[in-house]
Amino acid sequence: MEPFDKDELSDRELDAILAAWESPPAPARLRAAVFPEASKPWWRALWSASIRVPVPVACFLVLALAFAAWRWFPPAAPRAVTKTVYRDRIVRAPADTAGSNSHQLQPVAELRVRIIRSRNAKN
Repeated sequence: MEPFDKDELSDRELDAILAAWESPPAPARLRAAVFPEASKPWWRALWSASIRVPVPVACFLVLALAFAAWRWFPPAAPRAVTKTVYRDRIVRAPADTAGSNSHQLQPVAELRVRIIRSRNAKN
């Protein structure tokens, strides 16, 4: 039987060809990418590592971290102004603040109501 006379090979012929076939060597670039010669230190491998995360999951994680930071670190409370109050004696105001008569407040004797209808009109 002439080889390739019907463009079909029997199983025995295919097995013989397969046993004699040698694969070509891989390119050097591919070999270096798959089998690196020198391994990286663990800290460098840690810095260059990556994790693939879907965009919706990443957005949710960012929002969750922002909410946690907002709840964990509340804004500082405003400072309260304190004043020492003595109950057994009266403290007089110094002379420079004597113009303010907060301890002598009196109700208004006559109330004069003024209605302003517009800015340009004379009332």
